[in-house]
Amino acid sequence: MPVIRVVKYDLERIVGRVLSREEILEYLPRVKCEVEYIEDDGTIEYEATHDRPDLYSAEGLGRALRSLLGLEVHRYKFVDEGVKAYSRGIPKRPYVAFAIVRDLELDDEAVKQIMQLQEKLATTYGRRRRKASIGVYDLDTIKPPIYYELADPIKTRFTPLEEAKEMSLQEILVETEKGRMYRHLLKGWDRYPVLRDRDGRILSMPPIINSEDTKVTVSTRNVLIDSTGTDPKTVVDVVTIMATSIAERSSSGKIAFVDTHYPDKTVLRAPRDRGVELVVRTSDVEDLLGVSIGTDKLVELLARMGYRVEKINEKEVKAEAPPYRIDVLNYTDIAEDAAMALGYELIGREASNLPPATHPGRIHPLEFLSRTMRKILVGYGFLEVANYMMSNPKEQLELLEQGELELVKVSNPKMEKYTVLRRWLVPGLLSVYLENYENKPEMKIFEIGDVVIPCREAETGAVSERRLGLLISHQKTTLTDGIAYLTVIFERLGLKPSYHRGEVKGFLPQRTAIVEVDGEEVGFVGEVHPKILYEKGVENPVIIAEVSLDKILRIIS
Repeated sequence: MPVIRVVKYDLERIVGRVLSREEILEYLPRVKCEVEYIEDDGTIEYEATHDRPDLYSAEGLGRALRSLLGLEVHRYKFVDEGVKAYSRGIPKRPYVAFAIVRDLELDDEAVKQIMQLQEKLATTYGRRRRKASIGVYDLDTIKPPIYYELADPIKTRFTPLEEAKEMSLQEILVETEKGRMYRHLLKGWDRYPVLRDRDGRILSMPPIINSEDTKVTVSTRNVLIDSTGTDPKTVVDVVTIMATSIAERSSSGKIAFVDTHYPDKTVLRAPRDRGVELVVRTSDVEDLLGVSIGTDKLVELLARMGYRVEKINEKEVKAEAPPYRIDVLNYTDIAEDAAMALGYELIGREASNLPPATHPGRIHPLEFLSRTMRKILVGYGFLEVANYMMSNPKEQLELLEQGELELVKVSNPKMEKYTVLRRWLVPGLLSVYLENYENKPEMKIFEIGDVVIPCREAETGAVSERRLGLLISHQKTTLTDGIAYLTVIFERLGLKPSYHRGEVKGFLPQRTAIVEVDGEEVGFVGEVHPKILYEKGVENPVIIAEVSLDKILRIIS
């Protein structure tokens, strides 16, 4: 989870009242923030969960605490000022969204918090700027409309943030710290993306660095916010979170829409001014929490979490989440917020009146085996990675030339990247390696996670299976490396594996082995076909193994 630093006096002026140390320790966990420490100088360090990026700064945290405490809520004024932007159609990174916040009152700490929010959002929700990057600019130094276009890397020049001289786009990638850190995101581009205003002033070179001439200072009164990236929803989410957070520093709360026009005649408006609206049955919330709340109490609790709530009847409420809450998807999220507002300690007190359990709690055998595997692999120098269970046919099938292998599809996907459930771990491991190859060509990584396999005989039409995946790569990697590690792992469990030649699409047939334990096939290990790696610009051989932990558990049970 990202670690956030705020200063107590700044948090208090956003909340609107003094906070004692005891209140900070009590209330931050109630909004999903874990306090790391509170220093004598008033610095507060806390961890915020990945699903609440709106809490990555003092503005968002103060807003949440103000609402939880029942204090007056800062309402935003969304206005249409007719501001426009134009995207010229940028391959690989086609989407851009903008927003304007007016009437700001900033000091040094406020500027620090805006920059922290920008960086934390780009690193986490933006996947280290690969999925989305962010820019914040002094609007009064810019003349709209704004243009998102490709520019000549040699002829185009501007002064990068925190630099004293103009540089070409190509020089920026070599001579600045941010350029060297993020230039891999533009690898293979002939021309580089820039944002400019109508007079040709360069605002930034996304996703690398902003301009020194348009930077935000304590004198800034109006800001322009942008996000560029690979997904339209993501860039709007980011701009919305940034705009609503910065607006906590505005005397008027005024946020202006910006309409971005695309080459295909579509228009993307940002920021979002409304959140998800759900009709929720009180009984569903009560059943999930295991406590009796009542509809009137549910309305009160959700209002304290920032929702606009309307009681429909004695059994249902209509709840509209704030526009910056990107984590609210269904009634379970509503129930979680109600539980936090109520207090988990009260839920626990009511639960203590239930009949005693009939048997002691214990870890599930599959989880115990998974933990054991993690300890073994970490001991041998492997790093653990965690990929999403949701995937797409291109990654699951095309990356390793799997053809028409059947996958479990998502009926109503929200993103093209997540349209199916993964069938195996190998593509995710290989994707992690390919994304990091330039910076770390030698790698030992593993993943333990579930996959879903279509099965017509199963009641649900599919079965899930826990698997272990390993990836090893260095200049002299061979199949023997993979077999050696698997053998050691199995022997630590008291098992004796055997290996025989087999075939797996995407792997070299003569360097692929099927893994058996007690005569049962449990997985495979092999070398990724060099043709696939060559197309991705990888020179080192790559060995990947994948085994079923469910099958291993049945064998050792």
